[in-house]
Amino acid sequence: MNDLQPSIPQIAGIVLNDLRFYLEVIDPVSYQAPLELLSGSTIGQHTRHIIEFYTCLLEQSAGQTDPVINYAQRRRDHQIESQPDHAIGLVNILCTRLNDLVADQNCFLDCTEHGQENLLVSSTIGRELVYNIEHTIHHLAIVKIALKATHPKIALPEHFGVAPSTIRHRQEACAQ
Repeated sequence: MNDLQPSIPQIAGIVLNDLRFYLEVIDPVSYQAPLELLSGSTIGQHTRHIIEFYTCLLEQSAGQTDPVINYAQRRRDHQIESQPDHAIGLVNILCTRLNDLVADQNCFLDCTEHGQENLLVSSTIGRELVYNIEHTIHHLAIVKIALKATHPKIALPEHFGVAPSTIRHRQEACAQ
């Protein structure tokens, strides 16, 4: 890998930091208001879901040789979905801790929740980080829809909630 390219943990931190675009300006009432547009869920709930997946990966892999990651067994922190400041604090912590991860470390993904007992799939911490990055972008796209409908004055960058491959495709299409 080129030394100028960011590592997978650094990319995860960059994507996770995108939450700041709305967390730093949204008021707690709007943040936790159920939205019909989101089938009754809230911007705060989507934020909690994003943060908990990274937290789960960090907690379940800490100090383990071949960790088993089970996102369904993550610890729920409902304070994240009601307090934007709490979410910002956790984003700060996660961005620092992500750099401690070793991308090529082997791990197992526990898929037992998908209807089969003891279904473990081999993976790596880097692959799980890539999953978390894509998962984050997906949820940020949902948050973007909600923010555009409820808070159109919140300025979001063009890349917010858009996959890098989509950005690249759009750029190539414009260049033709």
